[in-house]
Amino acid sequence: LGGGVALLHWTSDRVEQGQVARLQHENERLARQLENIREIVSGYELQMERNTALEEQLRILANLDAIPPDVKRLGVGGPIPLTELADEVSPSRVVRDARATLTRIEELSRRAEFQTANFHQMIGTLERTEDEMARLPSISPVRRGWYSSGYGRRTDPFTNRPTFHRGIDFSAWTGTPVYATADGRVRKAGRHGTLGLLIEIDHGNGIITRYAHNSRLTVKLGQEVKRGRLIAEVGSTGRSTSPHCHYEVHVNGRHVNPWPYILDGGPRLRREA
Repeated sequence: LGGGVALLHWTSDRVEQGQVARLQHENERLARQLENIREIVSGYELQMERNTALEEQLRILANLDAIPPDVKRLGVGGPIPLTELADEVSPSRVVRDARATLTRIEELSRRAEFQTANFHQMIGTLERTEDEMARLPSISPVRRGWYSSGYGRRTDPFTNRPTFHRGIDFSAWTGTPVYATADGRVRKAGRHGTLGLLIEIDHGNGIITRYAHNSRLTVKLGQEVKRGRLIAEVGSTGRSTSPHCHYEVHVNGRHVNPWPYILDGGPRLRREA
């Protein structure tokens, strides 16, 4: 009987040792897998930091204020969800490491959601900015011709008396294309006293452009036009001594010098043979 009991103890010990060995092997395998996961999470955290730096640059471009630190903390904070790994303090290093890694993953998830919302906000702002920029005059109304008269005081060619010239003139052959200098809506298209055949475009935000003395108009009243769209052809209608495009820019009801609104090399316009 004594030998049988010893055999049972020996057998039980062998079984327990085998189970312990298997558990230890499984524990080591899980530890290796967990280490791989931790390396992946570290890579994601590094990418998140890069995205945060990019986000700050984009907010500057979008003319948005930086996110205050306290708002950012509220955006990515919050209680950590209860999980099986967080129920109680565990003596197992693998479990403790897994719990810490899970916390990092949950933090990354909250930061990603917060950052996604910020990117959507910036995209909307940049789209509105792009529309506003498209409506800002920025090109010359003609691409062929030469600069012939500037903005400001000059001698009137008909009376030889000092007068104020409200725009700038580009002399060109009759029929030379005249283009819209920004997106907008045609609010005048027809004869307009001394300006002859006139196109007037409302660009919004109080900005209006005028193109006078045309020989022919190619757009109609109320029509929406894009920057660079053909709107007329150079002529000498109205009070004019020769074919040219008279170009004006008005801001909030007052005429201004158009030159600062010509950014595409207008001064390169040359006299043609």
